[in-house]
This record gives sequence, structure tokens and C-alpha cells, in this order.
Amino acid sequence: METTNISLNANDILQKVFDAHGKGYDPREVDSFLDIVMADYQAFEKYYKESRDYIMSLEQKLRKIHEAKSNQEVELAKYKSRLGSIKDEDEANMGNIDLLDRINKLEAALYKLGGDPSSIK
Repeated sequence: METTNISLNANDILQKVFDAHGKGYDPREVDSFLDIVMADYQAFEKYYKESRDYIMSLEQKLRKIHEAKSNQEVELAKYKSRLGSIKDEDEANMGNIDLLDRINKLEAALYKLGGDPSSIK
């Protein structure tokens, strides 16, 4: 968002004193002051609209993030229910994989030496 230069604040408007001109104020001075006030209001309106649009886009992004988080929580719950049956017993199965790998290497070494591991009883 771009920043705008604001010429007046509420106190400037409140404290403004116009010079008397005949039975009223100098119309050019009043008109000049009101032009400044109008420019400030236009700047405030532009800033307000930009801020509102920015806030709305952030709220939309936040909603999408919440939806994504919710979907991820659902997926996590699915995976937890699928994988919840894995216990310490399954670590023993990983040990079995290590043993099978070791047996495979020993068989390969026997084949290299000319032996047939399937003939061993």
C-alpha cells in the first residue's frame, strides 16, 4: 500500500480561524481551506479502501490456511489410524530384515567359493 501525505488533522480543522471579510469570511480563503479538507478526505477514503481490500485478502488467505490445516489434520488422523497398529513387535521385524540381509551376503560368499547354499541341510 502506498502512503499518502495528509495536510490536516482534526485539531487543524477545529482551530482554523477565517479572516472576516465584510459581513462574512473571505470566500477564496474558505474555498482554499475546503479544497485541502476535501483532498485529505479523498486520501483518507483511498487509504481506507486499500486497507479494507488488504484486510479482506488477508482474511481470505487465513481462511485458506485454516482449511488446509483442517485437511491436514484429517489426513494425519487417517494415517494415525492406519499406522496405529505398528508397535514394538514391528521393530523385531526390522531385525528380521537385517538377518535376511546377512544370510543373503553369506549365501553370496558361499556361491563365490563354489558351494551351493541350497544343498546345506
